[in-house]
Amino acid sequence: MTRGTSSRPHISRRDALLGAASAIPVALLAPAGRAQASQPQPQPQPQSQPQPRSDIGVARLQDAVAAADPDGVLVVTRHWVLSAPVVVDRPLTIRFVGGSLSTSRDIDLVVVTASGVTIVDAVLRGSGSDHAGLGRGVHIAGTSARPLRDVHVQGADIRDFPHDGVLLEHCGVFSVADSVIADIGYAGVLMFSCTDGSVLRNRIARITQPAPYPNSYGIEAVRATTTGLVEAPRSARVVIADNHVSDVPAWEGIDTHGGQSIAILRNLVEDCRVGIAVVPSKDESDASATKYAPLDCSVIDNVIRRTTPGPGSGIVVRGAGETVGDDAERANGIVRGNTVTGYGDGDRDGAVLVYLTRDLLVAHNHLPSGVRRGLSLYHSNDAIALVGNRIAGLRKQGTATSVAIDVRATENRGHLMGNRYDGSVEQGAVYGVLCRQTANDLVLVDNDWGATTTAVVAGAGAVVRVREG
Repeated sequence: MTRGTSSRPHISRRDALLGAASAIPVALLAPAGRAQASQPQPQPQPQSQPQPRSDIGVARLQDAVAAADPDGVLVVTRHWVLSAPVVVDRPLTIRFVGGSLSTSRDIDLVVVTASGVTIVDAVLRGSGSDHAGLGRGVHIAGTSARPLRDVHVQGADIRDFPHDGVLLEHCGVFSVADSVIADIGYAGVLMFSCTDGSVLRNRIARITQPAPYPNSYGIEAVRATTTGLVEAPRSARVVIADNHVSDVPAWEGIDTHGGQSIAILRNLVEDCRVGIAVVPSKDESDASATKYAPLDCSVIDNVIRRTTPGPGSGIVVRGAGETVGDDAERANGIVRGNTVTGYGDGDRDGAVLVYLTRDLLVAHNHLPSGVRRGLSLYHSNDAIALVGNRIAGLRKQGTATSVAIDVRATENRGHLMGNRYDGSVEQGAVYGVLCRQTANDLVLVDNDWGATTTAVVAGAGAVVRVREG
């Protein structure tokens, strides 16, 4: 400190006359304030942590949950056969150490009704996946009026349930990770109106779709279709990454209906009728129509393959609406860097099938060993960009000519740039681009159709070619 200065704050004569005591530190106003400050202060005592509890010595597992402290830990060590669900109604970590839950009834084994719940290494067995029923391994039951947050399922082994492995309703900041979910009737992981969560590194296999289920899913992020967005908002900002989904033979491996900012990344999807579907949600006033398109969704770096023939596409992106040129909400987003094998032999199907989209980018995908059709532009794709895709080795389907990029109907507008076909004439006739209907407006730039038997077949004025090989 420079000589002649003071550590006390300067108070002007005017401040003093006006009563500006509030400008003076309290310690200088209090008697013996300096002496008090120099005394050692008591240190705060750490709060006691809840003691872990276990299921040893209780007659019912529900009693162990009721006895557990909020924010505590419950350890499941025993094998429990249940006839009613275990309800977790407080923030709690449930850790399975040698224990398991099973049932012969069509019930949910674990029902979570509170935020702040983590279930670790659960072993859950249901009543079988060969029949329809409402049995689920874990049901996280939020509502639109009371959504749940911070709910996690980690390292589970969930098998043999007639409906879902894990069902999440109205959840935010959630995760389902590092789990095995197999032999399930309807959906491995099913999310209704869930946001800001992740489904990571799970192994989901054998989704059976028993009658009368009309469809089935490995992983699905959706919304209820009987009400509007206020009561049933879109599932949004969900990452579905690094999962292995296999054997959904009757329907779809990974799906979102009307989701927003759903990122589907680096998954391996095998032997599903449709690999990945990014499609619309129904109109709550008309169940026969769709209303809410998927928005800003990304399908990136996935591997999708099928070894058996049949209808279905590897990747589907579809907006809302039912007819060509429909003015309903359009789908948008990115389909990039995926490898899709073994699809394309159904009507309008392809390794990638798109329709009712706007500003969709389909780029740098590798599409080998498809049947008849690589990329399928069905109808109503506005400002679409197909960039740097490689279609290879299309297999013949009867007497039909194979097509690398098939523009099936009308109202398709956009650019096809730097795409190519790799193959040989021994595989039969192959068109590079087929666009017979004139009500399309496509610009083809720098595509390589050298390995096709015919580069482009198009109606008058439908296609403009620039620097084509």
